[in-house]
Amino acid sequence: MKKAKITVSIVSNELSPAVKEEMWNVYHKYYDYSKAYFMQRMEKNNFYSLYKNGEEIVGFTGLRIDRTRVNGRKRLLIYFGQTIIDTEHRGKSLIPTTGAKLCLKYWPEMLTSKTYFWADCLTYKAYLVFAKTLEVYYPSYKNEKCQDVEAVIDFIGETHYRDTYCRATGTVQKESVVVSDPNIKIPHKYRQDPDINFYVASNPLFMEGHGLITLGPVTWKNFGNLMGRLANKVLGMGRKARTAERCLLYTSPSPRDRG
Repeated sequence: MKKAKITVSIVSNELSPAVKEEMWNVYHKYYDYSKAYFMQRMEKNNFYSLYKNGEEIVGFTGLRIDRTRVNGRKRLLIYFGQTIIDTEHRGKSLIPTTGAKLCLKYWPEMLTSKTYFWADCLTYKAYLVFAKTLEVYYPSYKNEKCQDVEAVIDFIGETHYRDTYCRATGTVQKESVVVSDPNIKIPHKYRQDPDINFYVASNPLFMEGHGLITLGPVTWKNFGNLMGRLANKVLGMGRKARTAERCLLYTSPSPRDRG
């Protein structure tokens, strides 16, 4: 029987108990959180991006929309958290498609507010979603942080993580390792990839559960990349690109990075 196409929809956080239960059933397979804490964390998000195979939820991303000012300028900060996708449905551009849909949803606001997508990346895979999807992302081996980026990272760390944020490294200390997905370990050969190598150097305690605050600014280059992925998904094109992404994000670095 042919599987239904995975759909991506952004919904407000007014979810029924049944939907929350279904989300928990996906989430607890990969994270060592209690159900009570999971439900508590859900309350912090404004929206969710739901990934469905037919009517079945196979993954989701929690979204938190913050309108604020940093250095006296308007900022639109969009948090990606509580992200999980069942293993068999990874590598299908679901998270980039979420980013593209958010750009369309908030485009008028983005014209007057400097906008950043951000996440507290607990694993190299989460970091690669930024690194292998966007042209510009921070921190990065190829994009030097400017003063504004540093100010935004510090604002996020000090606002959302308080005493656990390290200003010197841009990392967030965790009390324990909460990701139980066995694929978070990095095989030695993967460290030839410059993005993975940078993540390890920037967040050396990631195996102890620490996270790296990562930004994806909404620039024209990044916007174009996201729109291209959305178009490919809508039109059913780009099969080779998505296959390569599956290998890259969830299996190994690209051949050119293996040396």
